[in-house]
Amino acid sequence: MSLPGGRDSRRAALGALVIVAPAPAIGAWVALWQEPGPVGLVAYGLGKFVLYGVPLAWLMLVEGRRPSWSPPREGGLGAGVLLGIVFAVGIWALHLAGASEGIDPAGLRAAAVANGFATPGRFVIVCAYMCVVNAALEEYAFRWFLFSRCRTLLGGGAAVLAAGLLFTAHHVIVLRAYFDWPLALACSLAVLLAGISWSALYLRYGSVWPGYLSHLLVDAAVMSVGYQILFGG
Repeated sequence: MSLPGGRDSRRAALGALVIVAPAPAIGAWVALWQEPGPVGLVAYGLGKFVLYGVPLAWLMLVEGRRPSWSPPREGGLGAGVLLGIVFAVGIWALHLAGASEGIDPAGLRAAAVANGFATPGRFVIVCAYMCVVNAALEEYAFRWFLFSRCRTLLGGGAAVLAAGLLFTAHHVIVLRAYFDWPLALACSLAVLLAGISWSALYLRYGSVWPGYLSHLLVDAAVMSVGYQILFGG
């Protein structure tokens, strides 16, 4: 889905980007760096509310449209699964090659304790949420809404890169809170590659579902590596 051309559409797309795009980065910055604790949690929650709530309200109230399932064009689901498998295999190959040795297990356990998922059972529940629910929400917000607005302003090719950068911004803030700069930067570049790839899938197939399937598989790979680091299994 994308807005039709015209000055009014471009102005509306820019307004939507200004409102929605910074929200997750601001929420993460306040929660992890400026005001950790209750104030930070409120800021983080507000950021997520804007990221996920405003697009739906914008669609219905500003554009006068209703949500749709956006079925992919032919081959989209298979392309998403294939890309997800490639990324997941790459993640595990890097892990087995020692790329995750820069992650401090004690620091990761401390983060798990602080966030309430320091047991295998709770960690699996968090993994399920991240893979199934959070991946869907991020594809809805970043690929459908933000990418579509970038495409209205910039055209398809440039929008793929722009939306990838928007997707990466809040991840950099989160990653840097837990990892040193070299590892945070490496992970952020991987996130950028994924964001660009999923935007390209949306551009090619006109649907969030190919990107969602790829995203789910990638998150599952990341979480399984995290499980091994935390629990040794």
